[in-house]
Amino acid sequence: MPKKEAGPETTSAAYEAMLPEWSIVSSLLGGTISMRDAGTSLLPSHENESDGAYQERLSRSVLLNLTSLTLDSWVGRPFRDPLKDSELPDDQRSWFGDVDKQGNGLDVWARNWFSDGLAKGLTHALVDFPRPRDTQSEEGRPRTLADDNQEGLRPYFVHVRPENVLFAHAEMIDGVEVLTHVRIAQTIVERDKYEEVVINQIKIFEPGHVEIWQEKNKNRSNARTEYTLVDAYDYDLDFIPMVTFYAYRTGFMTAKSPLLDLAYLNVAHWQSDSDQTNILTVSRFPMLAGSGIGEEDHMTVGPNTMLKTSDPQGRYYYVEHTGKAIAAGDQHLASLEDRMKGYGAEFLKKRPGRETATARALDSAESSSALQSTTIAFGDAVNELYRMAAAWQNSEPGTVEINNDFGADETDSRALDAIRDARAGRDLSREVFLHELVRHNVLSDDFDAAQNQSDLEAEATAILGSPAFNIDPGAPEPDTKRKPDPEKKPDDEGPDDK
Repeated sequence: MPKKEAGPETTSAAYEAMLPEWSIVSSLLGGTISMRDAGTSLLPSHENESDGAYQERLSRSVLLNLTSLTLDSWVGRPFRDPLKDSELPDDQRSWFGDVDKQGNGLDVWARNWFSDGLAKGLTHALVDFPRPRDTQSEEGRPRTLADDNQEGLRPYFVHVRPENVLFAHAEMIDGVEVLTHVRIAQTIVERDKYEEVVINQIKIFEPGHVEIWQEKNKNRSNARTEYTLVDAYDYDLDFIPMVTFYAYRTGFMTAKSPLLDLAYLNVAHWQSDSDQTNILTVSRFPMLAGSGIGEEDHMTVGPNTMLKTSDPQGRYYYVEHTGKAIAAGDQHLASLEDRMKGYGAEFLKKRPGRETATARALDSAESSSALQSTTIAFGDAVNELYRMAAAWQNSEPGTVEINNDFGADETDSRALDAIRDARAGRDLSREVFLHELVRHNVLSDDFDAAQNQSDLEAEATAILGSPAFNIDPGAPEPDTKRKPDPEKKPDDEGPDDK
């Protein structure tokens, strides 16, 4: 077979290697409808199963989407607190609330970008700039940055999903990996009178230059899809303004999704659950069978009919399912669910039997450090976007801060119990104890330990009428109740003691 002629739509080897994994994760994150749309690629048909029977089984299949639930729990940790923009210059802070020119603030936009990267292993973002209508000012002179500012032209972020980056090439320049060629697939929708027209196009980026190619021969079913150059222009940067966020990088434009193993388990659950639903349907309807029935014996089965046969030895009977396979299927599904939850966020984990505190601590620390390191890398990627935005504006780059201190497990009461016990046993100082309560979200981030100590001393003075003392969270509360006098006899009780 002759090799296909390369064109703008030609994909890279990295893209071809990653696409099957992206497809599986995307189908799962799309939910039940998306999984049904995937058809036999994720739910194979059984041998000799008719198309009608398969479609009926597919229509009854419902996804238990632990992949999506796990992703949401991971993404929620870094974005528990808003991103901090205190280190951004004023010109960039002014559009912090609308970074994509579609009304999305950085917190919302970055959360979606982070989620896509965790789900698929990597994702991309462009720092784009509106093309001015005129290359000259009204006075006829070349445009300046002041002209752009006056017209409200500024950089903005564009999330580019990995499935859309068909091809990317980089070179090592002074020891740094630098993009030199990128092709991005796009879809634009135009109006033609009363209907929409969908146009597929490919945008080619090289340092300082952009080309736009659009699809032609779209309606010729037997013709190879071709693209034609429809536009080209230069821009004022000597690099391609695209940033790739890697969750777990394995090479240039390749990565492993942290969710991939869970995704395979979720697909196995989807297939097993489909079989389980199908066998339940079959078992609920016993099969009518007969022996000694002649070909001349025609019958109609229903509530108001009678079965008969000309053979004296003939008989009718029902064959019912024993149910053993149903129980085995239930056990298999439960086992898959337990394994999936083990891949999830810590609060979804279930561990049978006893487990030592040391094992729990090591497990929690390992999972937290993996997510923390990924979050730190994501923060670097976001700040790289702002560096490129500053290059568009010829200004100094600013930085934003993202929370990467999640604690061992924000919802795990066992960790809090251990901290409380350590304080009671005087293994932790009061300062560390309060710090851990803040870190585990028991106390708010703006908790002021010094002010809290001052308030405690004031309360102690008011209650006890004595000089304030240092109230220790790990110490027992003072007993302020009046104790009986051991020398006083019951007969000596005064009127106020009765």
